[in-house]
Formats: sequence, structure tokens, C-alpha cells
Amino acid sequence: MADRPRVRPATMGDVPALAAIERACFGREGADDLLAAELTRSWARVRVAELPGEGLAAFVDGWLVADEFEVHFVATRPERQRRGLGALLLDHLLAEVAAEGATAALLEVRRDNAAAQALYRTRSFEVVAERRGYYDDGEDALVMRCGLGRFLGGPGAGGLR
Repeated sequence: MADRPRVRPATMGDVPALAAIERACFGREGADDLLAAELTRSWARVRVAELPGEGLAAFVDGWLVADEFEVHFVATRPERQRRGLGALLLDHLLAEVAAEGATAALLEVRRDNAAAQALYRTRSFEVVAERRGYYDDGEDALVMRCGLGRFLGGPGAGGLR
């Protein structure tokens, strides 16, 4: 990345761009209302990576529930994938929720999504369970979990790779 992305909280004005990224990554139509609702929830954390001159390139979304953070989406525009934006956002948000008191993060990932699993493993996520037939198309999900102690102190702290 030539220019450093700016990480910031998502706003209502970002909803159309977030929905476009979600459609491109997951093929889901009609995400606008769901994403707008997400931004009104006090427990939701939605962060975006904005590239100078290009606008939003990626987002991460999840819920802080008690002392756990549930990662719902890590999505990057297809033409910007494999450039570290998902990792940047994930590191940023995991550090943020660790500072808020979260001690662990959980997520579900498709069994066949090796790229996402590899990203999560570099952040110390481990498979702790399997959910058979979890997705609409019948594919299984792997449940992954990591402790957040290494994220205290912000991105780059605690031995983040």
C-alpha cells in the first residue's frame, strides 16, 4: 500500500459503501438496512479502512458482549484483498475491545475459506468447535477463539505479528 489507510469508526454515511463491499465479498443483497441498524447498537463495533483518494476499502464488524468480542465480518473490496487491510482492521479492533475489557474473541469461518483461517491463525485464533450445516448453502463453519491479552496496548503491542 503506497498510502497508509486511515482506520476509523463507521458512520451512517458509510452504509452504501459498506453494503457494496458486503455484496462484492459475500453476495448478499439488501445489507444496507442491516448495516445501518448495526451502527445504532451500543455493543456493535464497526471499523473501516479508508484509502486516500479511493474511499472505503474494507471493514470489520462485531459485537462486544460482556468480556467477549464476537467478530461477525472482516471484508475487503476484492481488488484490495491480500494487501493487509483485513489484518490491520482486525488488529486495531481486537486491541480496542481488549482495552475495553474483552478477554477473548470468537468467530465463525467457512470450512473452505483457507485464506481467512490463515489470517485468523496469525492472530492466535484456534479452532474450538465445528458447526455442521451452519451456512445457508449447507457448508460447515469452524468456530475459532483467541485470548486478547496479547492485544493490550494497541496494534503492534504484545507480539502481534
